[in-house]
Amino acid sequence: MSQADRKRWEAKYAAGNPNLAFAPDPLLVRHAALLTGGGWALDVACGVGQNAMYLAKRGYEVVAVDGSLTGLRYGRAALAETGLPVHLVAADLDRFVFARDKFAVVIVFRFLARDLFSSLKKTVIPGGLIIYETFNVNRLTSSPQMTRSYLLEPGELAGMFADFDTIETNDTPENRSELSHWIGRRPL
Repeated sequence: MSQADRKRWEAKYAAGNPNLAFAPDPLLVRHAALLTGGGWALDVACGVGQNAMYLAKRGYEVVAVDGSLTGLRYGRAALAETGLPVHLVAADLDRFVFARDKFAVVIVFRFLARDLFSSLKKTVIPGGLIIYETFNVNRLTSSPQMTRSYLLEPGELAGMFADFDTIETNDTPENRSELSHWIGRRPL
């Protein structure tokens, strides 16, 4: 993560918590039946930690990693009274070392670093679940100032996980949404 990106995220969170209700992402909630609990979960680019808290409530011990100290402070404050097993980690994701075959669930929401795909695929255990959702190039219609390299091309996410077992994806050329998602499992 570049210094400019880090500053941008710090500024975003310094303006206030964008998720005051700590509501989990709707895609995660919609697929709650896949989240059977037990084992470790990883939330990459966790922001204020709302999705990590949701996973902990579903029975996982969660490592939640983000580059924004301000965002993590919101998460720490919310977690202080819950006793949920969420371990917040401040780290530059470009340098973060992912443990191999560690996590039963890996989630990534609204973050794209193509260099991390190989590490994400190796950190999930065989049979483990990955849920990934981020913006695609359709986002340029409503936000033309966005940097295209931070946006998925059609089919790119599904292609990155072509060697995994797909449960659901909307990452196709026909997708007109600004978000693309892919959900699947690492083969046994």
